[in-house]
Amino acid sequence: MISVQNPLQQLSGNRFIILLAFLLFSLLGNTQEPKASHFIVHKVKKKESLEGIATRYNISVAQIITYNPAVEKGIRRRDKLKIPRYKTKVVVAPPRPSMTTHYVQPKETLWRIAYNYDISVDSLLLLNPKLDGTLSVGSMLTVPSITAKEIVEEFDYYTVKPKEGFFRLEEKLKLSKLDLEVLNPSLKSTGLMVGMVLKIPKAQAVDSSTFEEFKLTNTSLWDSTFVTPVVSIAFLAPFRLSRIELDSLDQTNKTLSERNLTTVSLDFYSGMLHAVDSLNKAGLSIELTVFDSEGQLNMIDQLINQEDFTTYDAVIGPFTPANLSRMAQAMSFFSVPVISPLTTREIQPHKMLINTIPSKNTLTKRMMSYVDSLDAQHENPCVLIIADSKNQQTALRLKEQFPLAELLPPDEKFGFVKPDVVDSLLTPTRPNWVFLETENLNLVTSMTSMLNAQSSEERKVQLLTHFRSPAYDDKNILQAHLGNINFSYPNHFLEKRDSLRLKFDSSFKDRFGKGPNRTAVKGFDVMVDTSLRIAIKRNLIDGLKLGISDQLQYRFDYQPNPNGGYRNTAAYMVQHKGFETIEIVTSKSQVDSLHVR
Repeated sequence: MISVQNPLQQLSGNRFIILLAFLLFSLLGNTQEPKASHFIVHKVKKKESLEGIATRYNISVAQIITYNPAVEKGIRRRDKLKIPRYKTKVVVAPPRPSMTTHYVQPKETLWRIAYNYDISVDSLLLLNPKLDGTLSVGSMLTVPSITAKEIVEEFDYYTVKPKEGFFRLEEKLKLSKLDLEVLNPSLKSTGLMVGMVLKIPKAQAVDSSTFEEFKLTNTSLWDSTFVTPVVSIAFLAPFRLSRIELDSLDQTNKTLSERNLTTVSLDFYSGMLHAVDSLNKAGLSIELTVFDSEGQLNMIDQLINQEDFTTYDAVIGPFTPANLSRMAQAMSFFSVPVISPLTTREIQPHKMLINTIPSKNTLTKRMMSYVDSLDAQHENPCVLIIADSKNQQTALRLKEQFPLAELLPPDEKFGFVKPDVVDSLLTPTRPNWVFLETENLNLVTSMTSMLNAQSSEERKVQLLTHFRSPAYDDKNILQAHLGNINFSYPNHFLEKRDSLRLKFDSSFKDRFGKGPNRTAVKGFDVMVDTSLRIAIKRNLIDGLKLGISDQLQYRFDYQPNPNGGYRNTAAYMVQHKGFETIEIVTSKSQVDSLHVR
């Protein structure tokens, strides 16, 4: 379900067209409905959905809408719904692998017991036909043996490794095939799959070293069991639609043809919409509500005062550091996670702020690890260090690691190094590593062109940097040049061209009329990763502990921030090869099986 708090008009432009007007609708069948014998009133609670309410009362969403037409526009907490009850009905208890006994405690009600065991009251009565609607303390009730609460509180998780079958799992986990199927019913239909996350009792958990290995393994979130079937997300972005002159086609086209907050918001949102479709087809219901923050702090304050954000599992956005900090500060009082989707600038930390962008320090450590591995493989390489005045600390650290390296300070005014100097230092007998530490466009352009000309079959050159600045995206820098000199760097994303990405690009283009850009892919990946973590662990903070997950273009591995909140610490070590970019890996990593639908 998708709702838009600030109704967004239909926009058109030469560059792209995305509709941001949404209607909530339901398809009602023509079959004869049994006549309701009476009604009960249900008061909507926090995070409840129509689907969940229908499941609880063993009726359809269409039946609820029939007697409550207003819910076609969505439901909110404290709404009162008329729930039809029927004289003739068949109530089927959800299939459970086994049953157990529950002893009624003081002050417990039928509803509370049914809720704790994730079934409806009618299903509880079906399991206990002798109940007359009243409870006595100490009475024995038949209930399902596995509960949603137990899944969250009494279970750990284990990722299936390559070549592991039920026999090896029984040896490692002390759980038989039947035990695993009871805990993970989907195993009966799917069988074991590499990367699948299995629920196992904490008492049966494997030793800590195995779980340390699990944390380092990319988690296949798509193949995991969903604890909660509905995830509610709020999205705040600076669409700034009030500033678009919709009565002026030329002005609208101009706005949508330029890179600005509006187009960035639309691109990110289009990726989120595509993610919602994929998640729905995977069996997860997504409730997405959209707000136009207009990029203004006063609008953030207005939304905080008007909207009850405690009904959401997470808030994605807003975009700018100041607005993010304000939103995270307010939501920290209610323990609602706020996710920073795009900004690379530093944000004031708060306990519920989750930053999806790795820090420069994380990227630096990833680069240092790669350089250490290179240094271990080669003796006496030829190392050149070219760093401007802003990157002298990096240059000094490299000089400490490679005492024989040549430091070549660039001309600060014109941003270049003399070609004959570089040419005289490169050698055909040893690996040539050139570290270029700068964000200066002139220096980047001149060095990539120069090194490409000086690299040959006899004299191989590899260009490296600790930070890939936006200068490398300049149109004057040829991708062929970067591929020829094996340009290598740490990055928070990887432009993959595998079959999954190609399938995603094709389906995205079919829907929106153009291929996805980097921002749209980020919207897809953040929405997928966030929703799956919530669905598996019921809340996002616990879901962050599931470990590393790879999506289309981005990798996520969240760790607590010492100053509060959480930050993504996953990064790729990227290298250009020809016209492609590849990930440099020391061992084969297990990639999440993305369901692009």
